[in-house]
Amino acid sequence: MYSFFICGYSAEMKKLAESFVHKFLTPVALVVALISPSIAQTTAEWQNMVNALEASVAAASDNNIRMSIGVAGLAGVNDDAMVLLGSSESYPPASTIKMLLIATLMHQVDAGMLSLDDTTTVEQSDIVGGYGEIQNELVPNEVTLRRLAQLTVTVSDNTATNVLVDVVGYDAMQALADTLELQDMQFGRKMFEAATPPAKENYITAADSIKLLKAIYDGEFLSESSRQTVIDWMSAQTVKTKIGAGIPADVPIAHKTGENASVTHDLGYILWPGNEVALAIFAQSEETDDFDTVQATVNPVVAEVAGIIYEHLSAAVAP
Repeated sequence: MYSFFICGYSAEMKKLAESFVHKFLTPVALVVALISPSIAQTTAEWQNMVNALEASVAAASDNNIRMSIGVAGLAGVNDDAMVLLGSSESYPPASTIKMLLIATLMHQVDAGMLSLDDTTTVEQSDIVGGYGEIQNELVPNEVTLRRLAQLTVTVSDNTATNVLVDVVGYDAMQALADTLELQDMQFGRKMFEAATPPAKENYITAADSIKLLKAIYDGEFLSESSRQTVIDWMSAQTVKTKIGAGIPADVPIAHKTGENASVTHDLGYILWPGNEVALAIFAQSEETDDFDTVQATVNPVVAEVAGIIYEHLSAAVAP
């Protein structure tokens, strides 16, 4: 497991850093710090947060939990600051990969290829288990793309997700990932579909997730309306066992969770007005893939990390 953090540096520095990590560090190395001139512009609270998160990654490793953390300042005093900590390797993404699907859908809406008011038919062959509402409704079922997308984000509806995949297409998701230079993120198979790695498998990293979150927030590839729609859906997330458990209930957040077997993840935004922050927390048990055990033991670790981010960066928020 390679671990490192990055705070706003050039592409050349990144290549040099990655070369150093892979050439000289052993898998048990914990932290490599690269400091560019931009780190001087971050607040003391930001650096204190980084120190506390480093300790969390090390403690998780001691407890056989592989963890990756990404935090990016989107506005305010820590604008453009970014840190990546923990494992640089990809994770089984569970439902967090659905954000690439939603981003691609809204990109197609902005291009005039689709409308959220378009409908598609859910057939019996589309129904899958796990989380969701659509699976409990009579088929054939005519459903708008808006409802499918909203359910995909808010309740992680697996049937809605799979129907949207047919509408949006794998090629379109990969094209957007390529445009955004997401190096590892891939949506290669539907929910509960048999995996045939590497082509038909799903992958995610903290680095790519932060890049996608920043691109959504900045409206890099979305209209203002579509950008806000995505954030509104994420704000209505119903799962509160991860980021939602680590941040006070009165703090506005927008996020997408994912959990399956050995992993439990969460990515999204803390929406302090004028001091918005993107965060991505990925965790995988290296001891067990028993779902209930992982949720009971690893969710609190994810929540604790979210709490550290909140505790340190909330000081920069005006009362």
